[in-house]
Amino acid sequence: MSTFVAPQRAYTDEQLAFLKSVDSPTMANAIEPFKLRDRTDGYVGGNIGCLFPDLGVMVGQALTVKVTNPAGPVAGRDGYWAMWDALEQMPSPAVLVMQDISGAPYRCAYAGEVMATLAQKLGAVGMVSDGGYRDLDEVHALGMHYFCPFAVVSHGNFAIQDVGQPVWIDGQRIATGDILHGDANGIVIVPQETLAGLPETVEEIRVRERRVMDYIKSDSFSLADFKVGKTY
Repeated sequence: MSTFVAPQRAYTDEQLAFLKSVDSPTMANAIEPFKLRDRTDGYVGGNIGCLFPDLGVMVGQALTVKVTNPAGPVAGRDGYWAMWDALEQMPSPAVLVMQDISGAPYRCAYAGEVMATLAQKLGAVGMVSDGGYRDLDEVHALGMHYFCPFAVVSHGNFAIQDVGQPVWIDGQRIATGDILHGDANGIVIVPQETLAGLPETVEEIRVRERRVMDYIKSDSFSLADFKVGKTY
């Protein structure tokens, strides 16, 4: 397993507070005008759901790991402790991102109450996986965000295979240090280069959408007029 080098903190406290004040769809729209990536890139696919939408917005820098669930003897613990050592080094808040490489993600819960509690103690605010998690009531009570496709009742024989290398979660590449922004609608990656300009862009989008919605709801609405100048 390669030596882990923690990323630098990507935002100021003020920028973090701003990010947490914006919903994820608005954030996704606000990133587009910067033209840093294709419009089909930069967000996790819809198979990964937000299990605790009432917790609001999750913002943190990713710590990426690859996990598997081999049959046979109990898996070794070297990778397990390497993950926790890396999380302790991460800037806070962090998000633990776990890619299943077993080929059967529905056969293992990659975290539960104990791991979520330890992750929170070490600075994590959420966990993301294309595999399963468990202990939903207990983890919800912690205020820890869970993003995954389903719950799985057993921890199986999970093993951490790699820490800190890029992973793929439902079609999206995520690297350690990436800024993740998630809520009930899903997860978007926020490029660090956009942080300074995002407040202005978010406000522009909000003003524009309010104007559009007011017109749609008005008695003067006409589809023919609406088509003029409307862009997607």
